[in-house]
Amino acid sequence: MSKSNCTSRIIDPKGQPVEGAASPCSMMIAHARDGMLLQDLSGRILAVNPAYEEMFGYAAGELIGRHPLEFAVPENQRPDAETLAAFRYDPKAPEFSDYEIIENQRADGTTFWNQLSFGLISAEETGAEPMVVVSCRDITTQVSTEHALRDAKSQIEYGANHDDLTGLANRKRLLEYLGSDIVSALMQRGSVGLLQVDLHNFRSINDTLGHAAGDAVLRHIAGHLRAIAKGGNLACRTGGDEFVLVLLNVPAPEALMIAAKTLAGRISEPLIWEDHPIHMSVNIGASISAPEIDGDTLMQQAELALYRAKAAGTEPVLLYSDELGRTLAARQQQIVDLRTALDEKQFVVYLQPQLDLRRGEVIGFEALIRWKHPERGILAPGAFLAAAEQANILADIDYVSMNHSLDALAMLRRAGFTDLKMSINVSGSILGDINYPSLLDWAIQSRDIPVESVCVEILETTILENGDMDISNAVEKLSAMGIEVALDDFGTGYAGLAHMAKLKVDTIKLDRSMIMRLDRDPRNKTIIRAITELCADLGVNVVAEGVETQEQLDLLMQIDCPVIQGYGLARPMPLADVEGWLRDFIASGNRLQMPQRRESKLLRLKR
Repeated sequence: MSKSNCTSRIIDPKGQPVEGAASPCSMMIAHARDGMLLQDLSGRILAVNPAYEEMFGYAAGELIGRHPLEFAVPENQRPDAETLAAFRYDPKAPEFSDYEIIENQRADGTTFWNQLSFGLISAEETGAEPMVVVSCRDITTQVSTEHALRDAKSQIEYGANHDDLTGLANRKRLLEYLGSDIVSALMQRGSVGLLQVDLHNFRSINDTLGHAAGDAVLRHIAGHLRAIAKGGNLACRTGGDEFVLVLLNVPAPEALMIAAKTLAGRISEPLIWEDHPIHMSVNIGASISAPEIDGDTLMQQAELALYRAKAAGTEPVLLYSDELGRTLAARQQQIVDLRTALDEKQFVVYLQPQLDLRRGEVIGFEALIRWKHPERGILAPGAFLAAAEQANILADIDYVSMNHSLDALAMLRRAGFTDLKMSINVSGSILGDINYPSLLDWAIQSRDIPVESVCVEILETTILENGDMDISNAVEKLSAMGIEVALDDFGTGYAGLAHMAKLKVDTIKLDRSMIMRLDRDPRNKTIIRAITELCADLGVNVVAEGVETQEQLDLLMQIDCPVIQGYGLARPMPLADVEGWLRDFIASGNRLQMPQRRESKLLRLKR
């Protein structure tokens, strides 16, 4: 506020001073929207403008001679009298070149955020001691907005890195954590342990007790993981019922196994939910770091250990080992080979016939995918489907199977076998593809095949893994197109009858495990008879899979099972052999050579 920038008089348009008029400086200060005060170097107020009076709720007479720190800041921040007496502005202090934001208090006790800027008036300008002019601006709205934006940003960042239901870290946060400098350094020392946790039969809890119970279970497990994850460790929920726990400074693999078994034991304790005990169990795959591996590899190792633990079914916890490592390397190579197999068209279908026992006629075939491996020969699905699922190419293989199966049916129809039906196996991956029904319909129509000649087979496990609702939608679309739907592997220990009630299936296929016990367990015969009769009442067809002996065939005929399939009829065969087999079977009078445990005989089916 130098003299050169602030005149003391008002000049009229002719350049003459206006007598009696207030100076422009005094008018600007009086009408400024910002509060302004003048202080000496000891901080005592010499003058204030009206905006300052309004801002703090005091009249000028109440402020002159006082120090702002006596009244302008909240009581718990006010300095004592000795500190105020010693106060003195330092002309070289940083506040004279910048502004500061502090919390102030009005006369009525309300608080606000005040942006202060300081200016020094030299002794030459005042003609006496230097003075300090302070400009005050209420920025409470801006600060509140900034805080709200900061809170919103924090919430967004938190939501991007945490699971909404449990509050645990999510997969994104897990990957960032494993890649951080601190964790990476500990991994190089071999002191980071990782546990992959998978809950058993979680879907059954949702189905029987409802989703509220399922949510309670997930939060319950999260609590156990969080309790162990104290001290810089990380607990994550990476999927529906899948969790990961990362432990730092693990001294040895034995310590990691103790932590894993402790966690499994705590989770096995029942959760009381609405006075109902919910019993849970988990499998845990454990891995511990080494200098040559990164976070991704550590997770893969734990996942492989988990897979082995689930497959073995003997121990709930399994630690990754070098042997499993060799399996992992083989799996990774298999994934590479599978992608090559798709590119080089190494997949083929083998066909296994289905026989109508009442008519004594082959009514169709099930198409079974095979991998014609250039080195290992013909491989059944069990040798590669798990790797295909890990590589996310199950749907691609399903589409190959679909096209090969329909090509085979079209060829058989051209050869004169126009009444045959082709059954095609599908996975949850392809059923989850919204385009699958229309692509299947196009493939059928483009080959001039009657839509009723095609059957889609769905495993019970596919329903469990993908959800009834997802499968129901797919089944409804297929049924609306006129395509038959079969429930495969019926009776393998899941809720088969419940699935029959929920899904509009046309056929059930009795699993071979039931047929194997048929001639040794009278109860099994009773169960199969009851299922057959129930399906007859519901208008649902029944196919018995895995029929291999004369005794099994005799009992199935007594039960009046309508259709059989199995090695006793024929093994799956390449397409090149199917036409010849069909003609030979018809020429033989539909005779079956069925093995027996005691003796063999030639059986002719009654027409």
